[in-house]
Amino acid sequence: MPHVLISGGSRGIGKAAVRLFADNGWSVTCLYNSTVPDFGDDIGTIKCDVSDPGSVISAVHETEERSGHVDCLISNAGISVKGLAQDFGADEYRKVMDTNFGGLFYLANAVIPGMVSRKRGVITAVSSMWGQTGASCEALYSASKGAVDAYVKSLAKELGPSGIRVNAVSPGVIETDMLKDFSSEDLEELKDETPLGRLGSPNDVAKALFFLCSEEASYITGQIIGVNGGFLI
Repeated sequence: MPHVLISGGSRGIGKAAVRLFADNGWSVTCLYNSTVPDFGDDIGTIKCDVSDPGSVISAVHETEERSGHVDCLISNAGISVKGLAQDFGADEYRKVMDTNFGGLFYLANAVIPGMVSRKRGVITAVSSMWGQTGASCEALYSASKGAVDAYVKSLAKELGPSGIRVNAVSPGVIETDMLKDFSSEDLEELKDETPLGRLGSPNDVAKALFFLCSEEASYITGQIIGVNGGFLI
């Protein structure tokens, strides 16, 4: 059975993806940091700080020892900070960039050699529509996701000749912990701005991730796939 490695898999979009892949017969390894997963014994779990290259190398090595080579990587772990751009300092910059972009960079570096040697593999990142259009008071988050998008396109060009596909899913307003500071009025306004008239669910994004990792998407690479209900067109 194919093996997928999912970072940030203990909650939100990552948790929905873990369950969807497992329900469809995949071997799944979930990387988590602060939130301990509540999955059963059939799903492998490994603690990993994706912003730390040493932690990533150890986690990928342990993953491959337990479950074999990684057929599909989903780089999902991410954080957000809100505030005025001029109020962010070096600490916030490093934390956001090292997690959101660095996590993809370190994980991809760890799995690419094996994928190249096997001449197959899939790398899929979870980006954000703010990486495409920018968000007021989320400048660092937007910049980190913009970096993800550019890296995905570059990797797709570089790794395509080795049979490796690289894409990103770009969620809109999704009902996860990132919305916990929004008021009910704010959420209603966001619904009104979304042509489909609702917020997205983690499972909406998980389904797109599953498709991109499947053979059904065998001719898709270098794409940033929006899952935003029409919020960004």
